[in-house]
Formats: sequence, structure tokens, C-alpha cells
Amino acid sequence: MPQTPVHLLTRMRTVNPTSPRLVWHGQDGRIELSGRVFDNWVAKSSNLLVDELDATAGTTVAVDLPVHWKTLALVFACWQVGAVVVPADDDGGPGSSAGRPADIVLSSRAGMEVDPPRLLACVALGSLALRWDGPLPRGAVDFAAEVRSHGDVFLDAVDGAAAAPSTPLVLAGGQPLTAAELAERVALPMGLGRTADADPPTLLLEPGTGLLPVLAAAFAVWERDGALVLVEEGVPVTERMLSGEKVTDRLGTS
Repeated sequence: MPQTPVHLLTRMRTVNPTSPRLVWHGQDGRIELSGRVFDNWVAKSSNLLVDELDATAGTTVAVDLPVHWKTLALVFACWQVGAVVVPADDDGGPGSSAGRPADIVLSSRAGMEVDPPRLLACVALGSLALRWDGPLPRGAVDFAAEVRSHGDVFLDAVDGAAAAPSTPLVLAGGQPLTAAELAERVALPMGLGRTADADPPTLLLEPGTGLLPVLAAAFAVWERDGALVLVEEGVPVTERMLSGEKVTDRLGTS
């Protein structure tokens, strides 16, 4: 049974908190986040979701973002406040089976707008971005400009029933998924450090891997105190990268 997001974040803060947990290879370079740093980003993002977007337990949040280190931080922030993540394709739009639009939209696309009472946060994905590049839609929150001003600790993490393993984390194709059900949808590498005495794994996600497999992989790797390596599309996966990151397993896009 996978741990809950709150338990995973607690473990990141307390078990080898300076060890790498998330590595990003993007067009603008390499970013490495330790457990402590990732938890800090999640805390700031959680505070932003609550303070600026009124997120609470049961809020639905559409994630209109590519796979990216900021996407993972925001998804875990959603879960830390008790919100349910909705992949963009399921967000009540044409061809969606979600039934109704999500309450909040997180988007990196220029020109995105939402109709009230839905709320929008525009997310600049550049690692050093200090603000949204271009006109900000009316009423939208600028994630890059606002997130650093929020607290480094999130004091209101959901607990009790809201943080139970049976709590839905994702709404995909109109179907609520718990952490265990999410894990069942992804065929992870057989040797992914499944024995108790195995060294922590380092799993590389091939460019183009979808959001749901990445989230399932995050649970599998982080509950074993390992590291996740994300690679932006267009960035080649080289032998130098594999050896430098000490990759033990790879997950393809199929």
C-alpha cells in the first residue's frame, strides 16, 4: 500500500533530508531538489493555494502543465491541502469525461482564461522565472511572482480521514483514484528497490512520460527514499546523464 502524500513529505523532511529527491534536466539546465527543498516548495505552494485561491479539502484542481519539477511540487501541494488533482484532458472541456470543470486551473499556457467562479494560476516554468511572461489574465494569480512570499511551512496539512490511504487523489476519466489505484495503472520497473534492504532507487522518466505515470513513479520511488529524474522533451538522455545521476531504473513512455 503506497504511503499518503502527507507521509511522504514528512519522510522527506526527516530521512536524509539533504539527499536528492527530484532532479530536472530541462532546456534551461539541471535543477536538483533535496527532500528538504522539495518540501519547502510544496509548503509555499500549499500556502499560496489556500491564501490566494481558497483551496481546501475536496477542491478540484486542473493541472494544465507539462511534466516538470514545478508540476510535481504543485500536485503535492494540492494533496497537502486535501484537493483532488484533475489532469487537463479531464477538465470538463471538449471530449472530457469529468462531468464538470475543476474549481481551480493551474496553467502554463499563454492566453488561458477561465470564467468565474473558477480561479486561475499562471505558472511560468522557467527555473529562474520571477513572474509570468506577458499579460496576466484578469483575476489570475502569478505563481512565480507570488509563491516565494508565502511561508516555508504549511501548518494546516490535512489529517484524519482526509489524509487516509482511501482518499481520492486524482480524478482521471471521471474516475477517482487513490494512491494505490494510481500505482496499479503504471507498470513500474520490476527491480525498483522492492526489497527492504535494497539501496534507494534512482528512476529516470523518459521524455514524454505522462502525468499519471510520473505521479505513480513518485510514490514508488519516494517511499523508498530514492530520487526521481525528469527530462524535458527535446533534451537527449545520454550515457553521461545516466552515469552522472547514478540511474538504477528507467521508465519509458509506453
